[in-house]
Amino acid sequence: MKKLIQYINRRMLTVLLLFTMLTVVSCSKWDEYKKYTPGGEIIYPGTLDSLKVLSGKERVRISGLLTADPKVATVKVLWNTNKDSLVYDIKRSVTGNKFEQTIPLPESVITFTVYTYDLEGIRSVPVYVVGRSYGDIYRKSLTNRYLTSVTYTSASDSTTINWDAALATTLYTEVLYPKNPSGNMVKIDVPVKDMKTGLNGFDFQKAKFSYRTFYRPDSTCIDTFATQYITR
Repeated sequence: MKKLIQYINRRMLTVLLLFTMLTVVSCSKWDEYKKYTPGGEIIYPGTLDSLKVLSGKERVRISGLLTADPKVATVKVLWNTNKDSLVYDIKRSVTGNKFEQTIPLPESVITFTVYTYDLEGIRSVPVYVVGRSYGDIYRKSLTNRYLTSVTYTSASDSTTINWDAALATTLYTEVLYPKNPSGNMVKIDVPVKDMKTGLNGFDFQKAKFSYRTFYRPDSTCIDTFATQYITR
């Protein structure tokens, strides 16, 4: 019986020692945590609201809204698996609550990670957003709007171009021609809805006209792309 009591006492002592060690370690870690977070709680800066990336010609434009958090001092944008980054200082007196920056980028689809920082360097939670830049690969894929026929009417001294249907990303087609008899060049922008275009004072059988088509790759794109001129 005496040995049993001694065994129980030893076990209780072991448990007590383990509990004491865990308590010390736990308190130590908590104290260490509190050194970096006065008051024992991290208050993260607010993130950018309505964050989006507008596509462009070898560039993108990142935009968002700064929250009402007055502590936000800088915005950091990272991409290319965080190998590339840019840091922007926030000056609300100049920009108000709007954040907008243009970043040059080669043609690609890119995932961005965006943080905000306060004056003490505390970082917000990350926000991820995907964007795309366009370049020569996209431009070389473009074709001029097709025309189905060209006719001249002597009575009205005009040439009529009949167009095929435009692609969904087409903005307009630009036509250049010399107006008779002066020969001054006239430029016409043909809307995508127009299926025919009249060139007054021009006979395509005696002179040439040129045309090219403008595109916007997507509805967010801040730039336009044009094909090479076709002359006929």
